[in-house]
Amino acid sequence: MKYFLHIAIFLLISNPGYSQHLPVGRTSGNSGTGGNIDVKHHRFEWNIDPTKSKRISGSVTTYFETTQSGVNKITFDLNKASFNNGSLIAKYHGIDCATSFPASGNTDILTITLPVTLGNGKLDSVTIFYNGVPPAVNGQAEGCQQKNVKVGSVNYPIFYTLSESYEDKDWWPCKADMQDKIDSLTFIITTPSAYRPAANGVLISEVTSGSNKVYTFKHKYPIASYLVAVAVANYKVYNRGTVNIGGTNMPVDYYILNARNVTTGQLNTMDACKQELVEFSNLFGDYPFKNEKYGMYEFAWGGGMEHQTFSAMGWNSFTNAGVIAHELMHQWFGDKVTMATWHHLWLAEGFASYGEVLAGEKVPSTGLNPVSIRGSLKSAANSSSERGYGCIIPQPNIENSNALWNSQYGNSVYDRGGMVVSMLRTLLGDDKFFQACRNYLNDPALQYASATTADLQAHMEAVTGGFDLTSFFDSFAYGNGYPTYSGANKINWQAVGTDKIRFGVYSQGKSSGSNVGYYSAVIPLRVQGNGGKDTVIVLYDRGPEGVSVGGDGIVYGNSATPTVYLGFTPTSVTFDPYNMSLATGTTLQTTVLATEITDFDVRPLDEKVKATLGLADYESAKSITLESGADGSSFVSSGLMKSMGSGNYTLEIPSRQSVTFYRARVLLHSGEVLYSRVVRIAGVQPQPSVRLLANPVSGILRLRSQGDGNSFSYKIADFNGRILRRGTLNFNTLSEIDLKNLQKGQYLLTVQSGPWNQTIRFMLQ
Repeated sequence: MKYFLHIAIFLLISNPGYSQHLPVGRTSGNSGTGGNIDVKHHRFEWNIDPTKSKRISGSVTTYFETTQSGVNKITFDLNKASFNNGSLIAKYHGIDCATSFPASGNTDILTITLPVTLGNGKLDSVTIFYNGVPPAVNGQAEGCQQKNVKVGSVNYPIFYTLSESYEDKDWWPCKADMQDKIDSLTFIITTPSAYRPAANGVLISEVTSGSNKVYTFKHKYPIASYLVAVAVANYKVYNRGTVNIGGTNMPVDYYILNARNVTTGQLNTMDACKQELVEFSNLFGDYPFKNEKYGMYEFAWGGGMEHQTFSAMGWNSFTNAGVIAHELMHQWFGDKVTMATWHHLWLAEGFASYGEVLAGEKVPSTGLNPVSIRGSLKSAANSSSERGYGCIIPQPNIENSNALWNSQYGNSVYDRGGMVVSMLRTLLGDDKFFQACRNYLNDPALQYASATTADLQAHMEAVTGGFDLTSFFDSFAYGNGYPTYSGANKINWQAVGTDKIRFGVYSQGKSSGSNVGYYSAVIPLRVQGNGGKDTVIVLYDRGPEGVSVGGDGIVYGNSATPTVYLGFTPTSVTFDPYNMSLATGTTLQTTVLATEITDFDVRPLDEKVKATLGLADYESAKSITLESGADGSSFVSSGLMKSMGSGNYTLEIPSRQSVTFYRARVLLHSGEVLYSRVVRIAGVQPQPSVRLLANPVSGILRLRSQGDGNSFSYKIADFNGRILRRGTLNFNTLSEIDLKNLQKGQYLLTVQSGPWNQTIRFMLQ
């Protein structure tokens, strides 16, 4: 293509409203390709015949903007084994370019040497012609395949692609980088007339050319390379009318093998997506691609795949309400806002899994039961096979598709991820949670771009007025396992008057293999009362920081015994009957209402700590024990607290050098046990010190030191203030200072480390 014609066409195909800009030299793809360009547009021209082998031939023209000066080479991801042949030609405006692949290491990197050197900010293009057979299925790596699908007793061919996670390169030259989305696409697909392609975006034209047809699709929204998709089969198109999204009437289409006898009932099941489009738009903002379409097309893989604007579905998935909702939810979470790297895959799969819950709530005709779906997610996430895994995938498990999807992280991103979303909604309440989601999805830095877990956390915190959720995300997104509140850790509750309830959250247990010190746990409690009264109270247990009340934002609290207004007298409390949290546990109604811990505190006092406790009904107390522990969940006795009269108790014990957690254990005469809140005390480090091994000294001053720092300075002066020696010594060693040539008499040794200093008088004899 001529250079000037390229500029004119580029201006027509680019989409400045959604243009993505990549910082200079930045590449976040797994292979590191394309670090000096920002991809703007791809024009695909392919010849595909599904009746033949899965060979793909044609060209890909990439329009880009340079992000560095001195660009004379650009790189793409492309499968070397499949396409490094005589058909591979790269052209720069008609001029042949040298191409090469590495001989070792990651060999699937195509380097194109340009005939010119481009400056920074240059809009340009390169065309790659290629012809080859994509690799066979390799475990979880699907890529590009041609398969026969049996309908009745007859096989029907389908050519299709499924690129997640790293198989885009297996069928087209791309920059596989989710932080540099492609601004727009054009597909020009030639296929035998009996067949029809499915692709992202809008079908612009359908032209007969001899025994073939040429189809042109355009997609004008930013898209990640792994979401680019094409399929070719003998499809029948089911136009299902339009759905009004924010004033735009958007078409909904299904492409299904023509040989299938699709029933009205099956179409009705599929059409649930139309109502879900409306409901999800109400919750999260308009369907992100409303100016084009939403649809589903059949492919020869067993599940579903959220290709942008057009979800690919195995035939059985077409009538699976859960899969329909899951793939549609991805259009917001995964497609509009994509995870920045595969480490953060749960941002897509966790929300999509929770989309099945929302579909059950908002579209009852789906038959999806929200409580059952959450129960399945919780059961799987807490199972022995999954509970050792968090949501964030470590580097070794994202090296390739098999490493990712064959590991338990390939399950935890769905199950634990879905429950993290559930807990966030439960904690924040619907108004604030969905507002946070809308803010996240419409953040100018994230929309039609990519995000990390930290981005989601920031938006969740913002709607709470800045409540720090770091410990929550550390517990459940980065951490593994789950908290337990049973046995000695069960949740206590007491009726307060006729319209309130007081809870006691004194400690928590942990699942085996947990790597979390103390979970910042969401605890949903169903409270029932006389006359059919019923509500859910959400507690947020942050251990040493106290227990807050959630469910409508977060009401800060630092007590282990929060009191909540109900408006009725509670008669029963059930721990998370609706499967809203990963936490498990039981509750206990305590019988001694008057015995209330009014105050518990622990404060440093010189080289000791002093604990104080106040009881409202101290006559009910048999003994009060101060307990301590290193992690906030396991405690041992540190001694009995002494009564000071009138319900006040105290105990002083030596301080510890490490961080220590304290709580009071109140044993009642009835045999019941109450616990105070947990108080965290930073370790008290001993003051540095220096002592002389002998005084008077002769010739050599020998001293022993101890302290936390690496070193300390010293100086020796006479009584006239003249400094005669100075230097630096290491702590925690036996040190010597040479005093030769000093006259006999009295001297001052001054040592210092930071704000600490010490002066010692000594006699030289």
